[in-house]
Amino acid sequence: MSDFSDISVVVQGPVQSFQDREQEPGITQKCLESVRQHLPGSKIILSTWPNQDLEGLDYDELVISEDPGPNIRYFKRDGTPQRFNNNRQIVSSREGLKHVSTRYAVKLRSDNFLTGSQFVDLQKKFPIRSQQYKFFDERVVVSNVFTRKYAKGYPVAFHLSDFFYFGLTSDLRMIWDLDLYPDAQDPISENEASLRNDFPIDCTQMFWLSALQKFDPDIGLIGLLDRSGDAINRSRSIYANNLVIAAPEELGLGLCQKFLGSARISRTKGQCAQWQHIEWINAYRELCENKKGSFLASSELLALFLQRLIYVYPTRIETRLKLRKWNRAIDKLRQR
Repeated sequence: MSDFSDISVVVQGPVQSFQDREQEPGITQKCLESVRQHLPGSKIILSTWPNQDLEGLDYDELVISEDPGPNIRYFKRDGTPQRFNNNRQIVSSREGLKHVSTRYAVKLRSDNFLTGSQFVDLQKKFPIRSQQYKFFDERVVVSNVFTRKYAKGYPVAFHLSDFFYFGLTSDLRMIWDLDLYPDAQDPISENEASLRNDFPIDCTQMFWLSALQKFDPDIGLIGLLDRSGDAINRSRSIYANNLVIAAPEELGLGLCQKFLGSARISRTKGQCAQWQHIEWINAYRELCENKKGSFLASSELLALFLQRLIYVYPTRIETRLKLRKWNRAIDKLRQR
């Protein structure tokens, strides 16, 4: 394609840096310039906060929202609050998407950038869908970075990346039209050690579950590793029927420096724990095309299996030991 006038790109987040959220120098300018280069004709909506340095930035529309501040999801074991920027991401994404007038939209972090437009073709490449768990009007393309298949050595459900989304504007609005999360109040009952044999759910799980509960209120998790009620298979089915999961290089997505090099997510241990595009294709073939047993097999999958034998599965021992320690901490909290 040479014209992308039916696409708007919502670049959301702080410009360069914001209070406690430092960013790579010049990354927002690089982000905006990459959209002009790889999606000519598209509209850029910059959704950010007051008092940002906007000099030299190339965008079509500016959306300034009041900063909701960090939110406290839970308390650490020592009783101090654990703060996240979940509400900030909701506000900048949600308010930016409200200003989109085109049929399709991209949600792009202000500290990432485009290296191509492969995601546009990927969105149309897998047309068959089943009626079960068909939540969105069309498929939404997402990154596999932080879309974890395993966490702490165990299979994990609904752990979808919040980095990058491309699809119908109406579908993206459905995903990101979320209420702000209230702050945790009780250092004992809302302590990270208060879940026996589990960890607090991840932020990415929380976002995705909040979106899915609009379609099925029974979808939910108690903790990060909760696999009750066929959660793993249900998560896989929803992925196969509503999304396309692919690596950054397969999408045309570039990551800022903090996610590259020696960053945990870029190491072999981190990468092999994520969903891979070929694994998503196999789920699609089985659950949407109804080609049971007709899987794509490749040296890539064999290498992935061997990597997980080395880096993923042994982590279960460490996780079990940590959970035993946390269970003792729970007992001490309850005895107070």
